[in-house]
Amino acid sequence: MRFPRRIVLSTLITLATGLLLMVAASAADTRWTSTGAQQPGTPDRPVWSIAVSLTHPSVLLAATQGRGVLRSGDSGATWTTAIAGVDGAWVVRFDPNQPLTAYAGTQAAGIYKSIDEGKTWAAQNHGLNSLDVRSIELSSGLIVLGTAQGVYYSDDAAGSWHSLGLDSLSVAAVAILPKAAGVTLFAGADNGSGGAGYLMKSEGIAGSWAVVKGNFPGDAVVASLAVASAVSGGSDPPVLAGTSQGLFRTDDRGATWAPLSGLPTTDFNIALFNPANPDQIYVGSDGDQGNGGVFRSLDRGASWTGLSVGLPVKPRVTAMALQPLNPAQLVAAAWNPTDGSAGAYRIADPAATVAGVTPTAAASGTIRASSPSNPTVVAPSPARRSAGSPAYGTYVVALVVLLALGAVVWVRRWRIGREDRRTYGP
Repeated sequence: MRFPRRIVLSTLITLATGLLLMVAASAADTRWTSTGAQQPGTPDRPVWSIAVSLTHPSVLLAATQGRGVLRSGDSGATWTTAIAGVDGAWVVRFDPNQPLTAYAGTQAAGIYKSIDEGKTWAAQNHGLNSLDVRSIELSSGLIVLGTAQGVYYSDDAAGSWHSLGLDSLSVAAVAILPKAAGVTLFAGADNGSGGAGYLMKSEGIAGSWAVVKGNFPGDAVVASLAVASAVSGGSDPPVLAGTSQGLFRTDDRGATWAPLSGLPTTDFNIALFNPANPDQIYVGSDGDQGNGGVFRSLDRGASWTGLSVGLPVKPRVTAMALQPLNPAQLVAAAWNPTDGSAGAYRIADPAATVAGVTPTAAASGTIRASSPSNPTVVAPSPARRSAGSPAYGTYVVALVVLLALGAVVWVRRWRIGREDRRTYGP
């Protein structure tokens, strides 16, 4: 049975058009899209921190300027006020070992704790002399706070707090790096009398701090610290420091540090590792010269991909978190201090490893960077993929089909013209 040529051509055209539409839809999904408003009908307020529940990844907490702590149960589509009477908060965190437990550091009311995934909260300030809590870190039953007047710790689930010193520093970031016996603590400051430096290190919880050396710039203020969940490229889990002079990494517990290049020359105020894959890193910047935004590395910081399509022009990113969905979702907040506008955004990242899920490989476009410290120790590299790269293979197939259609139509018209000339003459 022979089908009329017109039907065959129509079918091929429909298939090619469908392929192109699929590619366009796929490319559209790689853009950031806005989440729901904090309060419908009113402008959003700046967000300084976002936390994701590991038990229910659609549950988000946000620390804001002006609306305190907000909670969402639908991945940011809607928000509700979580702590009554608290207008300003700096940081929110879920406890990785107690997934329903969360903590919030406020600007004037100290530390709050929730044991029901952020639905209800209670103040936990016994022994805390500074109620301006700027950073929180948790590991194996230890909680460390960075405040406007130094560092505090608790080893009884926030029942009581003990000073670790550094009272002259406003501590914007803290980190806990476990070891066989005890922990290594890091504290990064962005204000106060830093003396020889703004990144401090203590072995254990004795409060014996030393300024970090090892090629770390002494005049760089520190806005963010992040510890990987496992070893990646060295003998110990790596630590990242986001500073006013770029992003730095150590793979030897802070003995030596190396800058990660291939990124814009600006400050970095957010750094986080993918908990499911320590080779995958996300960083954010609120750079003043339009160099801010979100950047991702799939190879331990050796190369970077910018993820900024859909964010505001010259974005100043103030908070970021990764939702372990399939595919993974990145949530970020941006703020423009010039006009006061603020908003939260989300984007799917199929390149991100999700626990228990093996994603499909695809091409990745990257910004080349220098290798991090300890380059001779090689860890298995994850599949290189880019959430911002369209399906070029599908484009090629669709274009080939369209070219073939054009050739068929041209040949058909040529044959008709030849038959006409034979029949009717020139």
